[in-house]
Amino acid sequence: MPPTEDTNMQTKTGKFTFAIPEGHAQAGEKIEKTFDYKVCDNETEALAVIADKKWSVVALVNDNLKANSRSNAYQAALLPYRPSEVSPEEIQERMVRDYIRLGIPEDTARKQVAALLAAAASAQ
Repeated sequence: MPPTEDTNMQTKTGKFTFAIPEGHAQAGEKIEKTFDYKVCDNETEALAVIADKKWSVVALVNDNLKANSRSNAYQAALLPYRPSEVSPEEIQERMVRDYIRLGIPEDTARKQVAALLAAAASAQ
């Protein structure tokens, strides 16, 4: 059953921003655009839209699963490149504590962590 005039679907407004590409006279300028979209309030409205658009529930679910997986993979890929909220000193102390938890004496743990960090710094 297609949506009719008496459905109470809400209209919302979204916005996006983009930079004008190189090669244009206004290159680099930021432009903000708005757009309107409908929002279903209940399952009946959603099913009516699916029927009207001739969409498949399986395709919709698969598209959402793919989008969620892509988003998760993207976030996971960026994680190593984000600045840490933990200071380098605290990370070093955590490394020492982890060595101690493994049964390594504290003085040996501190020497190992210092050597590891020195080797990493010289490799850069």
